[in-house]
Amino acid sequence: MSIYICRRMQKKNTTKNKTRNDAIYVLSYGAGINSTALMIFLIQHHFPLDYVVFADTGNELPETYSYLKHTKRYLKRNNIPFHIVKVRSEETLYEKCERRKVIPSQVWRWCTRDFKVLPIYKFYRSLASHVYQYVGIDYDEYYRIKDSKVQYVTNIYPLVDHEIGREKCIQIIENAGMRAPAKSGCFFCPFNNIQRWNYLYRKYPNLYDLAMKLEENGKHMPKQKLALLPLRALKKKIKHNESLPIIRSYNPCGSECMT
Repeated sequence: MSIYICRRMQKKNTTKNKTRNDAIYVLSYGAGINSTALMIFLIQHHFPLDYVVFADTGNELPETYSYLKHTKRYLKRNNIPFHIVKVRSEETLYEKCERRKVIPSQVWRWCTRDFKVLPIYKFYRSLASHVYQYVGIDYDEYYRIKDSKVQYVTNIYPLVDHEIGREKCIQIIENAGMRAPAKSGCFFCPFNNIQRWNYLYRKYPNLYDLAMKLEENGKHMPKQKLALLPLRALKKKIKHNESLPIIRSYNPCGSECMT
């Protein structure tokens, strides 16, 4: 699908949705740059917005939990309800991985399904209405847009519609008087790149060690690892300032964790 067709299709959907009175509009919020910029953009341009929802795995970085306080205040000033949803058992993702002796997988994405998608969709079903879900994919990543897999949810991509890329997202946040958030995601996410692991080790060595413990506790170790190298070997390289490998991943978690 060409970018022109893609954009036209989404613009048509957005225009139609603005006139609907029999639906609920929800922002699936990931607490990163794109979804924060989208939240501000929707409010500033008077898009219909009934709720903002965030799925908490229990294992985000401290920066993300701190930033959520700013998000709550911003939404409260604009009279938009903010909901944090979790799995029914209240078990964190880390606790489940530890209990089952597994680690999250880039391929199977069971962590995304169980700890992000299912809790959010459970909340949507409780609304007893069709849900139009705003998703924070920006214009630079238009190729990642996709339809919802369930009939009661329709995905909408305003950042793609209005050709808002990553840099413009940062501008939107800063112009609103807020600082850009840190990258969101679980501290032991298998999509972490080398910079993320390096950052985690240097700023939160306790969290790095927890990730390393989880990896080594995995029943499929060493076949399945959280990074290209085992985290213990990577830790040694970082500690001694040795050259680090380029850890390549698939597309970042991003809105996969929201749709």
